[in-house]
Amino acid sequence: MKQFAHFIRSRTTTIACTWVLIAGCGGGSAATGTGGTGAATGGTGAATGGTAAVTGGTGAVTGGSSGTGGGAAGVSANTGGARADGGSVGTGEAGRSAGGGSGAASSGGRSGGTGQAGAGGSSGHTGGSTGSAGHVGGTAGAGGGATSSCVGMAWPTADPTTAGPFSVTADKGVGPLAGVVPDPVYGDTQQRFNIYRPTNLAQSGYCHPILVWANGHTDNPEPNPPLCVSSKYCGSYQALVTQLASHGFVVIASLSTITSQGNPLPTIIGLDWLLQQAEDPASPYYHRLDTAHIGALGHSEGGFSTSKASSDPRISAIATVSGSAVNAGIHGPSLWFCGAKDTVVSCDSVMKTYAAITNQPAMLVNNLAADHGGWLYQNGAKGPDIFGLTAWFRVHLMNDTANRKMFYGADCTLCKDSRVQVTQNSLMTQ
Repeated sequence: MKQFAHFIRSRTTTIACTWVLIAGCGGGSAATGTGGTGAATGGTGAATGGTAAVTGGTGAVTGGSSGTGGGAAGVSANTGGARADGGSVGTGEAGRSAGGGSGAASSGGRSGGTGQAGAGGSSGHTGGSTGSAGHVGGTAGAGGGATSSCVGMAWPTADPTTAGPFSVTADKGVGPLAGVVPDPVYGDTQQRFNIYRPTNLAQSGYCHPILVWANGHTDNPEPNPPLCVSSKYCGSYQALVTQLASHGFVVIASLSTITSQGNPLPTIIGLDWLLQQAEDPASPYYHRLDTAHIGALGHSEGGFSTSKASSDPRISAIATVSGSAVNAGIHGPSLWFCGAKDTVVSCDSVMKTYAAITNQPAMLVNNLAADHGGWLYQNGAKGPDIFGLTAWFRVHLMNDTANRKMFYGADCTLCKDSRVQVTQNSLMTQ
């Protein structure tokens, strides 16, 4: 078993760890789909979304080709500054395809419909007409699993460098037991999950996208006494997960401290459970989650875990900090942070993963002042990694097109930030 040691520090102490399992090979790719037929077809998409989900499930079994709607298999790309999961679809690669004709969704809402199915579940997703937004679930495909039945308003833009508009609740120690044992912190005792979410899920009026968080080695999203406490460098990420939840995301975080181990990964076990909760009338997550827009992110060993999980057809976009690994199944936009002063996972190793991705949008951000864990302590939400992660998932999971300029275009906002050095592939400069 490959061993890790990961120590996250305070603002002034040194981060040190030993990563025998150094991440940094090339990521995979799949073609991106184009936009839907426009806001006018949003209502029709609701009908086709359900049908597509059934055919998509067949695709999961047969390894079918992309749908008949004209898009390629995979997650739809931003076209003309807006996301459109559009059009009708046929069978899907790995149980998921996004198809559509020409045109992008108008600012009022998402257009078109997507049926998706595959390992662990499926869902249909449609948007409303111009000026109105909505997330309408389709039916489960042959692959079985969760169905998105949430209906909500379109997400407005928000400033990713500040806390979002939602107060945050942490649901601690929930969900199934998951994670390989023995665990470096918890020994032979398996752990469950923490979920960080907007407090008012039931009254918010929105469908909240899901983020799957993966810890660094021997770490947790926050201290979990008596074994995981700050004096043991355990429980480092509370500022990040709280920031994301304040912006409307529902963040599910495994309490395993070796998130890259296990088959399925502990993070995927948690995702499966949360998608089931989204359809359970007794659950606080019932019909409150946008199960068609799921992201994954992690740090250090958690970045390696996220890279492994990225081939899951339900995951639309990923981001990692100081950790990466090759995965030919990456099928959506990816953001890769590294630290110029990181002596544990070098920027060169992360660069190799980024450079291998040529037909999905990908960006590498070198935080010039950061070591392996110092990015957590760079002025809170105004630190490049934390606001960058917030904005990335707002753009790709909430259709926050106003924040798209932070990443896309040759003169992107982040490209001009003197604290970082940015490298974009050709799909980010358009």
